[in-house]
Amino acid sequence: MIIETAEYNAKLIGIFIKWYWIEMSYRIIRKTIQYIVILGKIFSFTFLIKTFFSPWKNQLYAYPSKGFDLKHIFEVWTSNMISRIVGAFVRGFTILFGIIIVIIAAFLGAMGLIIWVLYPVLFIFFIIQSLQ
Repeated sequence: MIIETAEYNAKLIGIFIKWYWIEMSYRIIRKTIQYIVILGKIFSFTFLIKTFFSPWKNQLYAYPSKGFDLKHIFEVWTSNMISRIVGAFVRGFTILFGIIIVIIAAFLGAMGLIIWVLYPVLFIFFIIQSLQ
């Protein structure tokens, strides 16, 4: 049974407008935030910042336990510092790359929301422009 009344059509248009501009806009924002949170967990920014100056892959050389060999102590210290510098470099690059990816995700989410909200308005505008 098809109901073709003005009241039904007005109610249907109201439901559509509420769904299109309110509910779907909210969903787009919520999904964008979820993507950003997941990317933050994938790149684990807090862990990378906490362990920024830790040695790369936790590779440390042991200092000599007996005797005092200044050359060997300096070699071990230098190797440990190089391992920490490599770890900081890799973690810094990973943090920078992760931030760039999060910014891109936020930008794409914002663009998706803007396109979603403006599409019907632009559609009607371009139809009117094409008729003139």
